[in-house]
Amino acid sequence: MSYVAKGEKEYDATGAQIPGAKIHKIRITLTSANVKNLEKFSGDLVNRAKDKELKVKGPVRLPTKKLK
Repeated sequence: MSYVAKGEKEYDATGAQIPGAKIHKIRITLTSANVKNLEKFSGDLVNRAKDKELKVKGPVRLPTKKLK
């Protein structure tokens, strides 16, 4: 699921506001019985975002249950 936040303003690396720029917030939910693959994939996503100097929060791990 993803959505675009409206009416928010973007800031550059120094914390100064960029006029006319919008922030796009994205939430990605991953589900799998294989935790090792999830960790690798989410780590790759975070590393790619940080390489592009994007603001990243997460990953947020949820309680696990036994998947059949």
